[in-house]
Amino acid sequence: MLTQREGLTFVVFVIVSSVMAFAHFNLVYSQPSLNPKIVHAGGGNSTHPLTAFVPQDINIKAGESITWDNPTPVAEPHSISFIKDARNFPDFAAPFTVQNSTNFQSSVPNSNSEPLFVPVPGQSPQTKTVVIVNSRAFIPVVIDSTGKNITYLAPNGNYTMSGTEQYLNSGWLWPVGQAPPGGPPLTKFTVGFEKPGAYGYVCNVHPWMTGKVIVGPE
Repeated sequence: MLTQREGLTFVVFVIVSSVMAFAHFNLVYSQPSLNPKIVHAGGGNSTHPLTAFVPQDINIKAGESITWDNPTPVAEPHSISFIKDARNFPDFAAPFTVQNSTNFQSSVPNSNSEPLFVPVPGQSPQTKTVVIVNSRAFIPVVIDSTGKNITYLAPNGNYTMSGTEQYLNSGWLWPVGQAPPGGPPLTKFTVGFEKPGAYGYVCNVHPWMTGKVIVGPE
């Protein structure tokens, strides 16, 4: 049983902790002068990583920007993917047809790896099908309104969104210092919004993670 003094100390501790947490929350998310504003993709702790955008919805004015980062304490990636049509949701791997003469050789000496070839009924005997990682899921890229112009973006760069894009993807954002060896160390993604409107987005690693940017007039 807690003594009266211990009980009072505990109550004071809870109140002070709550006030400090509330102050920190407002410091991070409620500063109207902060530009770009910050949205966290993930978070939590090493035993319970958070799979959510914080805040999930954010209000800004036209001309302002948002930077997404990944504060997760373990190597858990997230993406920021604006997708106009669900058919453009990127698979992590995709089948590609190549000539039978195409040889694949690992760039890592003595690697225990091999391409995945899959049989395809009716396929030409001069070709074969190999399953390869889809770059449009893993690295920053934008597809314009026509669907014909694909532009790969600089890692950790800035992009100004027109709102007509069919697809805009940050690539997989990793916590700082935890990107896998050999891959681009993507840790943040900044988007500027010029036109008012509601811009929904999703994490292509965890599709239940959704967020929205609500852009009001200047």
